[in-house]
Amino acid sequence: MNIDFWFLLAGHTDEVSRAFRNRSLLQENWLLISGTIVIGVVWLVLYLWENLQLQRKANTDTPQGLFYDLCKTHRLNRADINYLLRASTTHCQEQPAMVFIDPAILHACTSQAGADARYYELLEERLFRK
Repeated sequence: MNIDFWFLLAGHTDEVSRAFRNRSLLQENWLLISGTIVIGVVWLVLYLWENLQLQRKANTDTPQGLFYDLCKTHRLNRADINYLLRASTTHCQEQPAMVFIDPAILHACTSQAGADARYYELLEERLFRK
């Protein structure tokens, strides 16, 4: 069987060598391919860095750690977290996780926020599913 394989391979050497010689696709698009790889690597590094930061903040055994743990559980993005932190500092400074328990905090921010009122309404709906 080994001899048959080598005879079969020997019959296709011209095709194999032509395939390796025709590398024009890579030579013409090397900039596009390398740019895509660089963007992918940068995105992956930033994604892992953000998850590491949230995990580090959530692992601390403090009220802020509980807050970040709840943010991670609810899969909130950076903007959502900033709005919730702003709401917690104005209404319940010592325990920021109260934002996840008491919908009145976000409701109060909705009436006081002005331009950000719609975002607070969306957060309230998302967290408490009215």
